[in-house]
Amino acid sequence: MRLIYTEHARDQMKERHISEGEVEACWEDHLTDYPDKNGNPNYIGNVKGRRIKVVVSKADNRIIITAAD
Repeated sequence: MRLIYTEHARDQMKERHISEGEVEACWEDHLTDYPDKNGNPNYIGNVKGRRIKVVVSKADNRIIITAAD
């Protein structure tokens, strides 16, 4: 399934040196998830020993809103 990245997500990924592959790995195989205050799912995963958080749209979980470590 192809993920869609917002401009904000791309900016944050670049700033934090998070690759699309790392986002995809977290999205596919996250350890836990919870909704943020807006109801958007937050996926937390461990990718290559690095904790990654990926926030997706509540309307469509293929849309990546942001990513952080």
